[in-house]
Amino acid sequence: MNHPGFSCFTRRGALVLSVGSLLGGASAWAAEPDATQLLRQADQARGGGFPGLIWEVHAHNSGSQADDQPDQRLRIKAIDNASVAEVLEPLSSKGSRMLQVDRNMWLTKPGLKKPVAISPRQRLTGQAAIGDIAATNYAKDYQARYLRQEDVGDEPCHVLELTAASRQTTYDRITYWISVRRGVGVQADFLSLSGKKLKSAQFEYGNSLSIQGKTVLFVSRMAIADALSDARTTLVYSRISAQAIPSSEFDVGNLQ
Repeated sequence: MNHPGFSCFTRRGALVLSVGSLLGGASAWAAEPDATQLLRQADQARGGGFPGLIWEVHAHNSGSQADDQPDQRLRIKAIDNASVAEVLEPLSSKGSRMLQVDRNMWLTKPGLKKPVAISPRQRLTGQAAIGDIAATNYAKDYQARYLRQEDVGDEPCHVLELTAASRQTTYDRITYWISVRRGVGVQADFLSLSGKKLKSAQFEYGNSLSIQGKTVLFVSRMAIADALSDARTTLVYSRISAQAIPSSEFDVGNLQ
C-alpha cells in the first residue's frame, strides 16, 4: 500500500517535470527564427517588397562555352508584386521586354504582334534564367523551412530550405544562406524537385538605398555557376534608384 505522502510527492514531482519540459520546449521553439520573415527581409535587398525601384543589370558569361554569347544589359523597373525588364544591349535584342506580374510572365520584342506567355525558368543568357533578373519575392513564391545556422566564410548565416509554391517559380527547390548580421542572402544552391544540385550562386551587396530615412543594402553582384561544368554567369547591378513607377508600366496590354 502506497504512503499518501509519497503519492502526493510523486504527483507533484511529475507535474513539476511536465511543466519544466513544456517551458524548455517553448524556449527552444521561440529561439528558432521565423523563416518567412527572414525571407521578406532578404527579398528587399534583391528588389522585392518596395513600392518602386529601377536598376540596371549587366550580364557576362564565362567558361569554355561562353565565346558565342554576347554580354547583355537590361533596365529593370519593379514594384511590390511586378517587374518589367527591357533589353538595352546587344543591339540584336534591343527593345525586347519581359513583364512579370505575380507568378505570370510575358515576353515581347520587335516584330512580335502581341506578348507571348513565358516561364521564369527559361534561359535569359548563360546560367541566368529570366526569373533571376526579375525582382525577387521568395517569401511569396516559396514555402520556407528553417534548417540550421552555419558559417559562409567567416559570416554566420541562417540556412533555409525553400520549396516552390507552384510550377511558375524559377526553381523547384533552393537552399538559401541568409546573413545573421546583415539580413541578406549570401549564397544559394538551386535544386531540382528530386534534390539534385543544378546551379549555385554567390551574392555581394556593394549598393545601398535610402528608403524613408533608412539605409538598405542592395545587391551589386550575383555570380551563378553550373553544377557540372565551368559555365558561369555574372550579373552586375548598377544605377539603382527608388522612385514612383506608373502602374501602366506593368499592364500586359501596354507591353507592345
